[in-house]
Amino acid sequence: MKNMRMNTWKRGLVMAMACAVSGVIVPSWTPSVSATEAGPGGANIAFNFSWDEPRNPAGHSASFLESDGLTANNCSGSSMAPTTKTCNFVFDYRINGAAQAATTPAARYIRWANPTAYAGGKPVGSTGCSSPAATSGDFGKSPLTLFDCFNASGFGQVFLAGTNGALTQFRMSMACLAPSGTPRFELYALLYEMSNDGNTIVSTSPLGTSMVNLSKCPTSSTWNNKTFKASDFAMTTMTFGDPQLVAGRFYGLYFTGSGVPGVVPPGGAAAMATAKALSTTTTTTTTTTPWSAFRGNNNATAPAEPSATGPVFTSLGSSRTEMSALRLMTSAQNRTYYVNSLTPTICLGSDRNLVFIKKGRCRAQIVTRSNGRIVRTVTTRVVAGEVVPSDEVVAVAKPTVIYFENGRNRPTAASMRDLDALMPEARRASSILVTGHSGNLSGENTNLVTLSQRRATSVRSLLRGRGARQTIAIWSFGGSSPITTSKKESRQALNRRAEIFLVP
Repeated sequence: MKNMRMNTWKRGLVMAMACAVSGVIVPSWTPSVSATEAGPGGANIAFNFSWDEPRNPAGHSASFLESDGLTANNCSGSSMAPTTKTCNFVFDYRINGAAQAATTPAARYIRWANPTAYAGGKPVGSTGCSSPAATSGDFGKSPLTLFDCFNASGFGQVFLAGTNGALTQFRMSMACLAPSGTPRFELYALLYEMSNDGNTIVSTSPLGTSMVNLSKCPTSSTWNNKTFKASDFAMTTMTFGDPQLVAGRFYGLYFTGSGVPGVVPPGGAAAMATAKALSTTTTTTTTTTPWSAFRGNNNATAPAEPSATGPVFTSLGSSRTEMSALRLMTSAQNRTYYVNSLTPTICLGSDRNLVFIKKGRCRAQIVTRSNGRIVRTVTTRVVAGEVVPSDEVVAVAKPTVIYFENGRNRPTAASMRDLDALMPEARRASSILVTGHSGNLSGENTNLVTLSQRRATSVRSLLRGRGARQTIAIWSFGGSSPITTSKKESRQALNRRAEIFLVP
């Protein structure tokens, strides 16, 4: 933090932590973020941190949300750019199974003193996040905790996608405080698309929601007099259903849940309810820790027996029929693996299905959710013909096309009526696939890809708002899959679309 830029986020954080740092003048005005009492039953969650700005990845920033639940107050200051380097939580993530830029611990670890009283929204004296640092140096303190450092605002991490593809893993370094008898505490991570400067949530609902499984979070019954160190933390995985990210776009992951302070971001309440329902439906009995081993949906057929070389998946064979879907794996297997298409104009993954939408060579990967490891690459040729349904194969009807005005992600009035008419069938589908597209007058570029993603995301939000509770996979194509190359406005309007495929 030495010689750091004095911006709102850092000033507020310094005030909240009572952190005396060389070269920093602490302002006298009230900060935006401060501490209040500890969490339910004395529970708390600690996050490891990196203050080493020069070594941190560009385009990433720790963040908290202002009282409107939309505006991000980032460690970077008033705006972000792809070259921005600033303070971050310790985290890592993967896109299409490939590791992206990550942060490593770089902080002065504190010796914790239990807060005994609070005044002005922060612990009195050298307690909680204001505990004296255990070591010297110019770095700021760690850990930052949910209920003693960030208890006025929702908080999280902003990051810049380095490539197009599915967010297949996101992990943060965490430690948990759970005194004996602490009631279950539910923590959710919500993923949003951010504005071009990384400072505002622009998606009307989360791109993905994870009920954070804290059962693997290192748990202590007390932190009193504990001197933290990097080995006290463990990477906790958050699974968002493989939302599609666009290279060069900012995304923000923010935490919320019952008892978590701050305004819930847009669409968060409904997304949390859905995530909880999907995560807790079970037909088995399991033993849980106070932090809960949140269980996956188990109301599906049993997984295939593994072979000597690994799990068994449905064979693609030499060819598959256009406008059909193959149950590539069981629902139980789908909790462990997901489908990533390498030829998205020909075939696409949707939940446990591989959907064949166009003639050509289809290649796809079966990827392990927990670590992004590719366990199988499959290939087949998609051909024209009549679909013969079976236990593993279903016919997929032609997509319902939703059209948009030029440059916008709001459907036309006629398309809204088409969407409403589709809903009875959509609610019955096993999964839904939405592809987003744009016009192509300017050629395919980042702006068009982003616009097409917003269109697909908007359609997913509309489906969710009308009662679609199953997996909705979205893919964005920009202007690369046009209906027409005509420059006439009336013809280009056909390209500005999203296509909804219902998988029975």
